Amino acid sequence: MKAIDMLNADRKNDILGPPHKWIYKLFPVNFVLYLLITFYNIRTLSYYFNGEFELVIKIWSAISIIVPILMLIMHIRERFRRKEQNTVKQLFLIECIGLLELIILSILPVFKVYLAMPMDKGAFNVYMGFLFWCVVFGVSVFFVLFSNYLLVIKERQKYKEENLFFFGQLLSKLKSKTLSMTLICLTLTLSMALFFVTPLLVGWAQGFLEKRVPFDIQISSDYIGMQSGYIGIQSEKELPVTDYSFLDSFIEKNISVRDDCSFKTYFVNKTDFYNQLENSRKNAPPITAISLSDYNHLLKMAGYDEISLRDHEFTTQWLSITPQDAISTYLEAHKSIRTDGGDLQRADISAHTVDLGEDFYNFQSVIYIVPDHICNKLTSANTFRYMMADKTISYDIAQELKSYFENSSLTDSLVTYNITMRTIEVNDNSAIIFIMQTGLTYSAIILFVTCFTILALQQLSDSGKYKYRFRVLRNMGVEEPHIRKLILKQLAVWFGVPVILALILAGAFLVFLIVGFHMQIAVYIGVQRLVQQLLIVLAILGALLISYFISTWVLFNKSASA
Repeated sequence: MKAIDMLNADRKNDILGPPHKWIYKLFPVNFVLYLLITFYNIRTLSYYFNGEFELVIKIWSAISIIVPILMLIMHIRERFRRKEQNTVKQLFLIECIGLLELIILSILPVFKVYLAMPMDKGAFNVYMGFLFWCVVFGVSVFFVLFSNYLLVIKERQKYKEENLFFFGQLLSKLKSKTLSMTLICLTLTLSMALFFVTPLLVGWAQGFLEKRVPFDIQISSDYIGMQSGYIGIQSEKELPVTDYSFLDSFIEKNISVRDDCSFKTYFVNKTDFYNQLENSRKNAPPITAISLSDYNHLLKMAGYDEISLRDHEFTTQWLSITPQDAISTYLEAHKSIRTDGGDLQRADISAHTVDLGEDFYNFQSVIYIVPDHICNKLTSANTFRYMMADKTISYDIAQELKSYFENSSLTDSLVTYNITMRTIEVNDNSAIIFIMQTGLTYSAIILFVTCFTILALQQLSDSGKYKYRFRVLRNMGVEEPHIRKLILKQLAVWFGVPVILALILAGAFLVFLIVGFHMQIAVYIGVQRLVQQLLIVLAILGALLISYFISTWVLFNKSASA
């Protein structure tokens, strides 16, 4: 570098020239990913075009194929464009198509929840991964367009008040800061997403634990053997029949039991078991039944009121996270059931969704409640034993009971047996929840503070170089309040644009979570509790932002006026 250029380097602005070259390095990656997602859409979404699905799902499927094709056409056109063509217009069209793809992918959870759109977890994860890339690419293109938009505004309003100086300040470092602003915006989005998801995950884990283990001791059998995926037993004679009485001596010696309920669940029809036995991979587990007396015993143990049924009636117990629409649809289609003990009519009472654990549903969302005399004629499916203790079971005793159960002869059976202790679950999961909450919160704070520190240091490092410019402005007769206002507007742009965009993206992510998991939030956390926690998070983020912004503004004013 020449000496004269080096001495005047702090007074030189960025050479804007052609659009930012770094954005075009993302184009080949974007082209390949859109090409892959196009083939993936054609392969996986073609079966939606039949009479089984609603029209809105077919429209979504068609658009999800057309939009990536439009993006591919734009990239091919960009590759062979002539130099005199409007590159900014091309980028704007690419951004609009990318935004449309974002919207299409974002409404996928809505379809899964409200329209029961069938899609396995693998396909869903592929689309969510592509959604993440669309956010990264869209933010990158946005800041390039934003820098060009500032140039347009400058040409239109540069002679109004001090706009010529103001836009000169912004554009002086715009080209070099566009990439950093993009990275800061993406990092802020990640930080806010971590802040928002932390109370949701922690509340979900705590609520799920309370509803999954409502009793102190829960012992259950599983004839399906979900570890292998195939049913190990070959006939009804091998189905579990034990009442777990071998535990009595240990329990009487070490645990004071307040209430004890041993019960069974039953196949409504014996043929259900053999139908599933023929192909356990293809056939879903059948809905089972529980006797009225056993169900009332569980209600009493859990602190709920008992129910009554007539001899020819049945009712249902549902998982608490089951959508009400799904319950209503099912009950409307099942006003009666045919059992090995006779036909039953649905009782004229509401479906039950009380919290009784999640073990006895046979991997379904519902279980039938039938009169006792009907169960006497049914084939038993699984056996259970639930207990409530007079006082909290110590962790050592709980571990001893679990080891005693696991070392029993039941483990040699083809049937899977499991014991769940509230003490063990609470202790183990509390540690996991604490680690998860601490790790997510720490990571979010570190990312958030790092981004604001970089934004502040960028402005403060340049403030010393701007002394000459502000001195010229004062010599031209501009008053000090106007200069402070210019500094405030300049910092508002550098802080406000990435923060506002990150807040919009993080808010969209939060809506995405609430829509996709609204039942889990309502059941495990509670909407009011989650809203309170999110408001606290927003207050913390707002306090950090205001602190950094005011500090930077004060220091910048001092440096510029020195």
